[in-house]
Amino acid sequence: MPNASLQSRRRGGTHLVLVAAALLGVAACSAQQGVESVSAIPTRSDDRLDSPIGTVPTPGTFDTVAPQPAPSSTAPPTTIAELVLLGDVPIADVVDVGANKPPRDHDAFVGVAVADVERWWAEQFPAVYGSPWEPLAGGIYAGYPERDTDIPGCGEPTTSYRDLNQFAAFYCSLGDFMVYDDGPDSLLTQLSDSFGASVMGVVISHEYGHAVQERIGALDEFIATIFTEQQADCFSGAWVGQAYRGESSLLRLGDNDIRTGLIAMLEVRDPVGTNQFVDGGHGSAFDRVGAFQEGFLFGAGRCAELLDSPLTLMPNEFQPATLDELLGGNAPYDCEELRDLGATDEDIAACVPAPQFLAEDLNDFWNVYLGDDFPDLEAQPVTDLAVVACADPLQLAGDVVLCPSQDVVAFDEPDVIELYREFGDFTLGYFYGIAWAERAQQHEGSPLTGEARALLNECYTGAWTGDITPDSAGNTPRQRDTDGDDIPDTGISSSPGDLDEAIRMAILVGDAGADVNVVGSPFEKIAAFRVGVLGGLDACRAQYGA
Repeated sequence: MPNASLQSRRRGGTHLVLVAAALLGVAACSAQQGVESVSAIPTRSDDRLDSPIGTVPTPGTFDTVAPQPAPSSTAPPTTIAELVLLGDVPIADVVDVGANKPPRDHDAFVGVAVADVERWWAEQFPAVYGSPWEPLAGGIYAGYPERDTDIPGCGEPTTSYRDLNQFAAFYCSLGDFMVYDDGPDSLLTQLSDSFGASVMGVVISHEYGHAVQERIGALDEFIATIFTEQQADCFSGAWVGQAYRGESSLLRLGDNDIRTGLIAMLEVRDPVGTNQFVDGGHGSAFDRVGAFQEGFLFGAGRCAELLDSPLTLMPNEFQPATLDELLGGNAPYDCEELRDLGATDEDIAACVPAPQFLAEDLNDFWNVYLGDDFPDLEAQPVTDLAVVACADPLQLAGDVVLCPSQDVVAFDEPDVIELYREFGDFTLGYFYGIAWAERAQQHEGSPLTGEARALLNECYTGAWTGDITPDSAGNTPRQRDTDGDDIPDTGISSSPGDLDEAIRMAILVGDAGADVNVVGSPFEKIAAFRVGVLGGLDACRAQYGA
């Protein structure tokens, strides 16, 4: 989020498809640790690579897609927390593990997951594309430093572990094989150890998505990488969805695994500031989670449509030579922070810190869309929410209390600052958005209660976020010039990374699972947030209103 006062506002027949690049520590211009992501190497330059945000190229028409019914619900009647392996498939039966692979905690899961993805595509490919599924001719390889048998190369004689370690997993159409990094310090092993073995299934099913694209001829077309990656994320979500709903005979995924899938999208997103249309672009977490959820909810048939009709992409690139770019998309919590960047006393005096301009913009947003009788709320930092004294305190999203009778929003400043420093400035924007959205529901006389009310708050927060997200020209609906100097002086704009920060907060504060029904699971919260971002207040009321 910029400081409002300082900003007016088949390569020679070879395809190498990658899920993520090497761990590089801190991703460029990001407030958090992460990875750079690369993807299918475009076959040759094409004008579509420079398509503006929000446009939808039509690369071509692929094999006929059979209609697929949507699932009857987003979750099985009773969800489970942890994954359950219903079958036993030794990893060596489905993966070329070499002669001396060290055992990993995720090996048992990988064996079952690979078998299940093959089973699933044997069912889905004929239903969606009208022809039999062809298993990977070249198989799947596990790479690790100690391996003493060769892994095929993609355009080269072999793949060295050093080269593999620069990625995480890849599918190669030349030889029709897949490789994943099983090293002790690899990205996948780290994610699996941190969040659960199911992350391996998310990655493997994503790479199988590229094998599907090879079989339908999509990798021979002039398609920007971002769109083939979007479809692969969707296919991954579709496979996860069927395992979550109990449709697999080999394994059952639980609520923790869905959370893991969402976290995986965060960890392998493009670095903040990346143009999605550059070679190897995967998309922001907002884009990747959206594609994953599309597949989870509507299945492989819906994913098959995305190459001709891609999902909307959101901006992820900084305007060049701006303070926003210099700050990596994070406005100062305290304007004194700018002094370390060489700001003058005059600059600092003109600066409006994030806690202030976020509150001012939310008041303006709801005044514009609900009328001037919507009360202006005052944000107040406190050191402990327990000390907030008002007649009708309502705690929201963990670190925020709304006092409707006083029109005050109190937030736990120590906690917010810690999150702000770790993840970015829109952590505060997310908490503010929920509080203002709740006050808007009160103002509108909403009869909703419980989880339904919380999800409308999530959607309303997304609507405000979408309203401040600039288009490819840098404009937002409420940036306007009120003093006639041709410089917008009302309204702010969000920055690359803000949408991803909101998604992270939704994961952090969401219910433990779909059956809890208090404020919504992370999956449900993110889905509601996305409806607001992409469709605005009317879409929120249509989908989540009473």
